[in-house]
Amino acid sequence: MTSLSGLKSQEFTDIDVLNTINLNGNAGSLNQVIKSDGVNSDWGDVSSLVSFERLTADGSTITIGGSLTGNYNTEIARTIAVAKVPNSLTAGTNISFSSGTTYDGSSAITINATDTDTTYQGSATINIDTATNPDTISCIKVPNTLTAGTNLSYSSGSTFDGGTARTINLASAPTNLNLTNNNNIFHPANVFEVSGDLRMSIELGNFLPNDDSSSFNIGVEDDGSTKIHGSIKVMSSSLEVCGYFIIPRFYTATGVRIDATDSSGSSVSRSIQVFSVTTYGGTGYTSLNFTGNTNAEFSLSPTMPGASDKIMLIKIFTTSTTDHIRGGYIKLTRASFSSSEDDY
Repeated sequence: MTSLSGLKSQEFTDIDVLNTINLNGNAGSLNQVIKSDGVNSDWGDVSSLVSFERLTADGSTITIGGSLTGNYNTEIARTIAVAKVPNSLTAGTNISFSSGTTYDGSSAITINATDTDTTYQGSATINIDTATNPDTISCIKVPNTLTAGTNLSYSSGSTFDGGTARTINLASAPTNLNLTNNNNIFHPANVFEVSGDLRMSIELGNFLPNDDSSSFNIGVEDDGSTKIHGSIKVMSSSLEVCGYFIIPRFYTATGVRIDATDSSGSSVSRSIQVFSVTTYGGTGYTSLNFTGNTNAEFSLSPTMPGASDKIMLIKIFTTSTTDHIRGGYIKLTRASFSSSEDDY
């Protein structure tokens, strides 16, 4: 290139540079541009022209950078980086940071949360184990305690709340649990307690006429008379009336009463005999009295325990067709449970 000398400063509308611009003989290097410091001009790096920082209120939260590549007309994409948030976060209730007590995004940390809110809350009597999944609920003890009352005691202590195993001891059996007491016994349907005695009602339908004559008979008095209605009467003056009765298991017959009246309802005294008759496995009978009469209780001697092969026969010696049998009872005692069942 031809050297020029003696050039003067001049204003030009356009300057066409065909090849190279030298500054003080320096053509510069790749990606350099002419820059001025306000006094002199020289070559400078292009990155210093396209990289800059945009400041926000706190002065250092957003950085924008980029650079040219290839020739001067090509540039790479700029990037925007957030250095930190303008305001910081403070750890609140049940929240903690892995470092520090505030967070603004300037460095990586871990945020931890502590779960202290459980669905169920335990108490002095209920325990909730939150370490299991699902939670385990256990009853530690009952909310109120039991105190040993009359005839009760505990193997330890005087109260019980379920917190520890205890044995409850019964000092003595209450009457209501004592099956040997007559108050707790279910008697047969036709056995009643009257004035401290056990009485089995006489069933009039059990009576039959004796065998002295085929024409003898007994009948039911149903004429509506208030004195004799419902009783049975003999149809012959020489008729004897006989009745069969089963003594219940575990009971013993000790006495008998049968009432008899005339047609006007007045009491009449008639002799009564009582027998224990063998029904199977043998024959025979045993006389249980010799002095019984109607309208008064009399004792049996011997007494008659209930048994499967024995039946009681009661014989009434009537003397008139006006005799009416009204009924009565068989007096009983009940065997205690200490007695052997085989004895009856």
